[in-house]
Amino acid sequence: MAKRRRKKASNKTSLWILLAIVAVLTVMAGMFYASISGNKEVVEVKPGDKKEIVSLLDESVEAQRILDGILLQKNNWQLIEKERGVKTIEVEGSNAAVKVNTRTLAIGIPVSVDLKDAGRWVQAKATGKGLAYISGEPSTYKGWDSYKLQLGVPAKAGGVSKKFTTDTIFFFYNTNLGDKGKDVISPPAVKEEFTGKLAVIVDDCGYDIKSVRRLTDVGLPFSYAILPYKDFSNDALEVIKSTGNVPMLHLPMEPSNRSAMSEGSRTILTDMKEKEIRAMTKKAIESLPGIMGVNNHQGSKATSDKRVMETVLREVKKNDLFFVDSKTISTSIARDMAREMGVKTARNDVFLDNSKDVEEIRAQVYKAIEMAEKNGSAIAICHARPATVAMWEKYANEFRKSGVKFVHVTEVLY
Repeated sequence: MAKRRRKKASNKTSLWILLAIVAVLTVMAGMFYASISGNKEVVEVKPGDKKEIVSLLDESVEAQRILDGILLQKNNWQLIEKERGVKTIEVEGSNAAVKVNTRTLAIGIPVSVDLKDAGRWVQAKATGKGLAYISGEPSTYKGWDSYKLQLGVPAKAGGVSKKFTTDTIFFFYNTNLGDKGKDVISPPAVKEEFTGKLAVIVDDCGYDIKSVRRLTDVGLPFSYAILPYKDFSNDALEVIKSTGNVPMLHLPMEPSNRSAMSEGSRTILTDMKEKEIRAMTKKAIESLPGIMGVNNHQGSKATSDKRVMETVLREVKKNDLFFVDSKTISTSIARDMAREMGVKTARNDVFLDNSKDVEEIRAQVYKAIEMAEKNGSAIAICHARPATVAMWEKYANEFRKSGVKFVHVTEVLY
């Protein structure tokens, strides 16, 4: 009898195990179906009323990135205002709601472009990339004539398929902004007297996105060095890639004065073990997928240390990237070591914006242009700072007319 009871208990245990396995497989099958189906499944249920909450936060961020890339194709369109937020939208006729990122954009366009045509151009580009068209109609913005366009993402919630707005865009004429915001007036003619190549690297990208957008709007082929792990690092990366420019990792490395480090524990230090240096370099590279190269942020002490640079450059080479020595100190061995190790490389020739004065920065650009003329090419580093951005916006056309050829840093590597 005892044996029979043990056998029955054993059978009951096996049955429970089998039921548990079936339950797990059922859940996994549901998750797999959700991943391949075109509709977003319920991810949250409010206690009490069992309301379905569908999260479209990731989808809406991606939609906004796609739209940014489209708008950045127009160098003479001006982003005037930007409001962001997260909304929970009730789905009519169901016990469901969605969470979605929303923004309002105001775009000043030249008077030569019809407002409705501008909206329809964006609409066609956006729907071609999978965004959902919500509505488009004549409207007003701050009392001015405008065209209002709404774009979004599709989703299913509570058994209902709908489109949810991620972006509301007002197109209006930028002549309404006053003299400062009107269409750009061509500067006085500048004699074409330079023929060298100038590669400009914009350092410290990632603190915000507005400065990067403004710089890419200038339309010059800059290379952009992005600090890893910042709030806008990946947003900056997407804008840089979508505008056809060269994205780089701005790798934090130990300066001569350790107390002056700006990136704290994310900085490669000279007293770290090789394993730790290699891991930190690898992680920073992987945090910015699609970068083409690396340069050092700070790093005066680290770039003068053979052991540290050899370890960093080994990881750079493994990922088929180039390395530009920012040359923050004259004793740096980074470029020479890169050449010895077979890593494509170059070295900074001049910093453009040690000053916050627009005219002084402009003078440094001409100094870099003269260096490029003398040597055939030159590399200059500036930063994503307000005065620097303002300088490029004000004088970019003047520099173009000087005859110098602006190039991506990839064209002056050796």
